[in-house]
Amino acid sequence: MVDTIFEIEFNKTYNFTIENFGFGGLDSEKIKDIFKDGRVFSHFIEPWLARQFHLQHIEGCKDHDFTDIGNPEIQYDQKTFTKGGCKFYPSNMIGTGRTFNQEKFQEKANKLIYIIVSNIDFPEIKIKFIKGSELIVKYPKGEIKSKDFIEFFN
Repeated sequence: MVDTIFEIEFNKTYNFTIENFGFGGLDSEKIKDIFKDGRVFSHFIEPWLARQFHLQHIEGCKDHDFTDIGNPEIQYDQKTFTKGGCKFYPSNMIGTGRTFNQEKFQEKANKLIYIIVSNIDFPEIKIKFIKGSELIVKYPKGEIKSKDFIEFFN
């Protein structure tokens, strides 16, 4: 079966329902809970996004997740909007003992197109492509709060 390849439109919210997910007979509710963890979810959503939007997936922990197939200079980074919100600053600035560097964050964000994917209502997901230069104007600290979910995806 060939999937539809979707054209990327900036600032548009795409809505999808992920079907046929499972793992060795685990209860579907348990699997849904597992997929609501952004760390797990990203391993599955990244190759799925590459297929659905015809992107080149960059495997491993690089400074971006995808490139445009027609122009590898165009770089994309996928970030997950979970029930806790969405941090779109570099992963090496997130976590205990790591520090946020505003200048490096802005420099990187200005080069990227972000793919923000909500897994809050998995298996229903929301996807939005947005230029980093636009995103940092509204969210200069690199974080979209959970209270901004409806505004962001509408």
